This record gives sequence, structure tokens and C-alpha cells, in this order.
Amino acid sequence: MENEALRQADGTYVGEISDETISAIFAGAGDFNRRELLVGSHTLYLYAIDGLTSGGDISEFVVKPLLQDTSALTIQALYHRALSSTVYNSVAESCPDLNTVAMKLVNGYSVVLFGDQAIAFETKTGEKRSPSAPEVENTVKGPKDAFTETIRTNTSLLRRHLRSPALRLYETQVGRRSLTNVSVAYLDGLTNPEMVENVKRRLSEIDIDGFVTPSAVEEYMTGSRPTAFPLLQYTERTDRFAQALLDGRIGLLVDGLPLGYLLPVDLGYLMTSAEDRGTDYLSASAIRILRYAAMLVSLFLPALYVAMAAFHPEMLPTQLLESVIESKQAVPFPTIFEVLGLLVAFELLQEASVSLPQSIGQSLSIIGGLVVGTAAVDAKIISPAALIVVAAAGIAGFAMPGRSFAAALRLWRFVLAVLASLMGLFGLTLGALGLLVHLAGLESMGVEYLAPFSAVSGQRAILRRRLKDRKFRDSNLYPLDVQNQR
Repeated sequence: MENEALRQADGTYVGEISDETISAIFAGAGDFNRRELLVGSHTLYLYAIDGLTSGGDISEFVVKPLLQDTSALTIQALYHRALSSTVYNSVAESCPDLNTVAMKLVNGYSVVLFGDQAIAFETKTGEKRSPSAPEVENTVKGPKDAFTETIRTNTSLLRRHLRSPALRLYETQVGRRSLTNVSVAYLDGLTNPEMVENVKRRLSEIDIDGFVTPSAVEEYMTGSRPTAFPLLQYTERTDRFAQALLDGRIGLLVDGLPLGYLLPVDLGYLMTSAEDRGTDYLSASAIRILRYAAMLVSLFLPALYVAMAAFHPEMLPTQLLESVIESKQAVPFPTIFEVLGLLVAFELLQEASVSLPQSIGQSLSIIGGLVVGTAAVDAKIISPAALIVVAAAGIAGFAMPGRSFAAALRLWRFVLAVLASLMGLFGLTLGALGLLVHLAGLESMGVEYLAPFSAVSGQRAILRRRLKDRKFRDSNLYPLDVQNQR
């Protein structure tokens, strides 16, 4: 019997539970282990996937108890005794069909076949990466445990931060062939149930072979909106994930990804950093103001320089204008070519430093930024003013909390620079208005992208209030429990 004869179009397996069908499903799999066990006068079959199961646990908690049960019993009696008393494994579940047997095996269970009935025993291996300190969202103060690639480890880390019986973990599988375990985390009695049902519905509607990449999670969960701006937030910090659940947001944990996804989000939430809650509210507010200023500089500075230098030089101060004219006298390229060329070179340099090993990437950044940049200025290929403008915009972009949000700003930076080169400040203004209209039309799970800035109290999105003053949760999330503290 071949594997294809048992597998249906939706990826499930249909057939009788027997040694022949189970062996056919994993035919050709080198890590599939099968063993015959002679218990009394009956022959049982033990199946396990090497690497997903612990051989010591199988021997001690499954095989040994079964072989010690040598009393003259029927195979039906052996089945019921193993399910209730003989085998002292912590988890023993009956498998009603062939598909359940296959799913249990690939999820770290060992399966024992009693005639035409099977029992799955949990014997998962302990081989997995231990929680480590966050690499991207590292903070001076705060917890040092980050998510791993194992979803059960991630749920246990979350339980340690939120020791509340109200924490709900809805688990499902996504992907016809990958069968990726996905867990939806929320707080019962706090999170808006309509948003929870919306997330569950979107997960149930996903029809894809593999749900194993971050792009698949982000695109399918947000509806693949035609925008570069992220419509959900990812984090590697368990404390930030737990705090988002306390705020009324919904979390998403995907097996195989060392990340936790949060939704809904808005622009104000994407501009917050994990360090904000680790410092006092005055320092955090000042840093947030600088962060928003850096966002504007990163987005508009190259386009503003192109518009001023090419179309409106009279708007520059005299000394600055003389300096710009002097630096451009020997440069053979127009201003827009200088700026766009530097922006492209900056993106290539950044991408190369990410792809290379860390030690080589740091050396590449130093060589590209200092040696090549200085040589280009000395060779009169680019002007010093254009180099300073692009470098300042790039440094300001590094101040953004999330890489996805920073990537969206870099994309729009190109768009605004091109519009400024075509129509000067008029083109820059049109581009800024187009960006504003685009952001105003976005929403994440029903929450407006610019919701924090649309209310009268929009300053709360920029300034961090004292914790004792945050008596109410964000009303844009429509939490069931509005009051945060008393």
C-alpha cells in the first residue's frame, strides 16, 4: 500500500488503523522506527520518530510496563489496561483514526498498536534551544528571556509572566503539508471577543502548503494589504508580549518562529520601544520625541535637500547656499542622481552587512561608510552635502523601534525624493499628502492606523504617562475591562 493512496487532497490520511497502513504512511522515512513487542501471546507494534521522541522515556515509561504485563489477557484487555493503569506515562490518548496516529507521531508521541486500536504516549525529546537574551530588542533593564522556535516553550514562558487562569491559548494547525502549530493568546474577560473570533476565522481560512515563514504569517493575517507599513507587530520579548495581552491585544505564536506577533497595532504603538517601560516617564517621553523627530528626518530630509538644491535655492540661507554651490561645482551629476545613488548604495551596504557574518558585516560597514564615502567625495563624484544628508537620514532611520516600520520609511523616502526632483516642494507636498492619505486608509483588525493621533488626546501617543496615571486601557481596542488600575 502506497502513501499516496492514503493521503487525501486536504493532506489528511484515511484508512484502517493497521501496521500496514501506518508503515505505508512513513515509507522511505529514515527516522521512522518500528518495533514488535511480544506481550503474552499477543504481538504489539511500537512506532516513533527518531529525533522527536526520547528513546529513554519510551523504554522506561512505555516498553517496560507493557512487557511486564505478562498475564493471560485478550488484546482488548491489554488495550484498556495500557490506557488506564499498566503504562505509567503522563499522557496516554486513544487514536480514533489513522490521521490522528500520523499527527501524533510527527508531534513527538510514540504510538502502540493493539490490533486495530492505537494509543499515543507523550515521549517528546528534550532537545530544543533554551531561552536566551533578546538579540534585537535587548534592553538594559527588564527580563532577559526571549521566545524560541518551540511553541510549547514559548507558552510556558508566557505563563510565567502571566500567572492568570484567564489566559487562553487557542491552538490550531495551519498548512496542508507543514501542519504548523499556531496558538492564539488572549485574556478571557479583557480582550474584545469579536477580535478574537476574527483572528480565529482568518486562521481557519488560510489554505497554504506551508505556514513556516514570517511573511506567510504577516500577509495572511493582515489580508495582504498593498502597503509597506506593518499591520501587526512582532517581538522577541516575552514581557512585551505579556504586556500587550494586558492592554487588550491578541498574541499569535507560531511553532518554528522565535517571535510573537501582536495585533491590532497602530502608528503610535509601532513607535514605542521595549526600553520605554524600563526608564522613568520623563526620560522615556524625551526619547519618544526624539524618535518622532528622527522619523521625520529619515523620511523627508533627502527629498527636502533635492527640492531646495534643484528648485528653490533662494530659500536656503546665503552661507549654506554658497557652501552647497561650492561643493557641487566639480560634481558632474545632478542632485537627484547624487541622492538616489547614495540612497541605493546605503541600502546595498545595509543589506550586505545583514547577510554576511557579524564580524565581516561590521568591517564592511566601516569600509563602505568611511573609506568608499570619503574616496567618492575626494574624487568629486558626489558632493559632501549630499553625503551628509543621506548619512543623517540613514542614522535617523536606525532609531526606529521596528525593522519592518523602518523598511517602509526607507521605501517612501525614495518616493518622496523622486517627487521632489520632478516638482520641487510642490512634489514633496503632494507626496506627503499621499502618504498621509495612505496611512489614514489603513487599519489593523478594525483599528485605525492613525487612531492615536485622531483624538484630542493625541499627545498620549508621543509622551509616556506615569504608570499610576494610566487608569484606563486604550479605548481603540474596545476591551471588556476598561479600567487598568484603581
